Amino acid sequence: MDYFEFSIQMEKDAEALYRKMAEQAPAEGIKKVLLMLAEDEVQHRVAIENLQKKLDPKPAKGSALDIKTVFDTMKNDDSINTITVDAVDDYEKAVEIERRGLEFYQEKFKEADDPASKKLFEILMNQESYHLHTTKNLLDMVRRPEWWVENAEFDPHNSETY
Repeated sequence: MDYFEFSIQMEKDAEALYRKMAEQAPAEGIKKVLLMLAEDEVQHRVAIENLQKKLDPKPAKGSALDIKTVFDTMKNDDSINTITVDAVDDYEKAVEIERRGLEFYQEKFKEADDPASKKLFEILMNQESYHLHTTKNLLDMVRRPEWWVENAEFDPHNSETY
């Protein structure tokens, strides 16, 4: 399997996981975040497919600011305090998928020898880094909802590239 096919499959797997998790989300805000992550994965897949076809990848802007807004709203949602840890395995899997995706795109960025590939992998590294941050935040939320409401600070970093 070449790296295009691997990347495309990796993005499809992440999208499927996020959609499954959204169906089982314990709170409406978490569902929204997961669906936004799923849509980002679709955009990543399309950009990779375009690069594979030697078309301009035109990566879309990620959903960082929208996700930050949802997280900020969730801090005021009392339903967060009723979250159970039933789905921790899925949230841990999401963190691992994003970690592997980030490492993969870092490697491909180093190997890329044309400007379009370098630019796409740089954008994907930034977006996967943001997704990793987001999934870790979700994992904290499902593990310790009361702590999360009191302590979590969700910062999308430089959201222009996410």
